[in-house]
Amino acid sequence: MLTLNEILIGLAFSLPFLLLPIFIGLWRGHPHKIRLALLNILGLPLFGIGWVLALIWAVTVPDPGSTDTR
Repeated sequence: MLTLNEILIGLAFSLPFLLLPIFIGLWRGHPHKIRLALLNILGLPLFGIGWVLALIWAVTVPDPGSTDTR
């Protein structure tokens, strides 16, 4: 069984990697930052499918005509 320290260390090392799509979207100024974050966080329990989709969406170039910033 894992101790609390081992769990906290594992979480500290994995959290930046798991939130990578959010950081990329913020850095690139993605117009759908909130939706990107929701897809990333809510998709993690689904075997990482949401994380992969959020990563792809974060690195794609948004349409220049897109002004929807909700």
